[in-house]
Amino acid sequence: MNSESLSGFWGPRAPQPFARAVLAALVLEIGLALVLLHWAPDRTVTVGLRRKPMTAHLVTLPKPRAVPRPQPPKPQPIPKPKPPTPKPVIHHRPVPLPTPVKRPPPAVHKPSPPPSPPPSPARAAQAVNRYAVMVRTRIQAGLVVPRSVADLGMSGRTTVSFELTPQGRLVWVRVARSSGFHLIDRASLAAVRSVSYPPFTKNMPHHAVVFRVRVGLNGRGHRY
Repeated sequence: MNSESLSGFWGPRAPQPFARAVLAALVLEIGLALVLLHWAPDRTVTVGLRRKPMTAHLVTLPKPRAVPRPQPPKPQPIPKPKPPTPKPVIHHRPVPLPTPVKRPPPAVHKPSPPPSPPPSPARAAQAVNRYAVMVRTRIQAGLVVPRSVADLGMSGRTTVSFELTPQGRLVWVRVARSSGFHLIDRASLAAVRSVSYPPFTKNMPHHAVVFRVRVGLNGRGHRY
C-alpha cells in the first residue's frame, strides 16, 4: 500500500478521529507481533517446585473418659412351684343289686259263662211296654210348665221320640209330632233331657231301643 492509496483512503472524505483510532490500533498490533517473535525462541521459562519447611506441632489429646462397666444383672429369685391342688376324693357307693322280681303264677283262664239266651219276642215286647209307661211317668213328672203357657191358656200334646241304651243313657231326642205350640214342644224336649233313666230289665233287648211317648199340657197348665 503506497502513500497515494493511503492518502486516498484517508482522504478528506474519511472522518479524522475514526481514521486516527484505526491507524493507532494497527501500529500497536504490529508492534506486539514483533516483540513476540523476538522473545519467543531465545528465552525459556523454567518453573520449579519450592519446598516449604515443615513445622511439627505436638498436640496433647484429652484422656479418654472412663466408660462404666455394665453391672451384671441381679439374680432373680426362682418362684417356688405351687403345690398341686388336691383332687376331691369321690366315694362311690356300691350299686345295690336289683331285687329279683317274683313273677306271678300264670293266670288260669276260666271259661266265661255262656251268654244268656235272648228273651222271646213276646216277653221282650211286654218288658219294653212296661218300661215305656214308667219312662213316660218320669218325663211327665219332670215337665216344667212355662208361665206364659199357663197365662195364655195353651193346651196340647207333643209326641217325642228318643233312644236309650241298655245302661239307660240318652242318645238323642226329637219331636215326632208337634203340639202346635212351640213353647209346649220345647218344654217336652227339656223334660226328656232332664230325666234319669234306669237300666233295662233282664227281659228287655240287649241293644238300644227307640221309645215314643206323648207329653201334654191342658189349658190351665196342668200335666195330663
